[in-house]
Amino acid sequence: MRSVGKFYDDKNFPRGFNRSGVFTVNEAQLLENYGRTMRGLAEGSLSPETPAEQEFVAEVKGDTELQSNYAKCWMKYIHKTSNKVRSYTLCVSQRKAGGSYDEDDDSDSDPDLDI
Repeated sequence: MRSVGKFYDDKNFPRGFNRSGVFTVNEAQLLENYGRTMRGLAEGSLSPETPAEQEFVAEVKGDTELQSNYAKCWMKYIHKTSNKVRSYTLCVSQRKAGGSYDEDDDSDSDPDLDI
């Protein structure tokens, strides 16, 4: 696959692909070196010139199964940047509304002490 320049995505990965924790070292290098080409081929702004690029286009469009590292990496990138799912945690306190000594016995006398 040809390289048409370095690819960066400062919006989604401001610290770079390497430091994102999402991509492996090899995937980060593929994205950085060939990401602009992959984006152009996937969007149709570039036409495939080699059999590898034709295979990439077919894989990305879903015509064939993902086989190449380029297509797998690009689809992972697309998935991570387009499916922004936020997870929220709902915490509920199990405490009672009253004081923390509600379960204690209220009797003032101790059965062992007879006064």
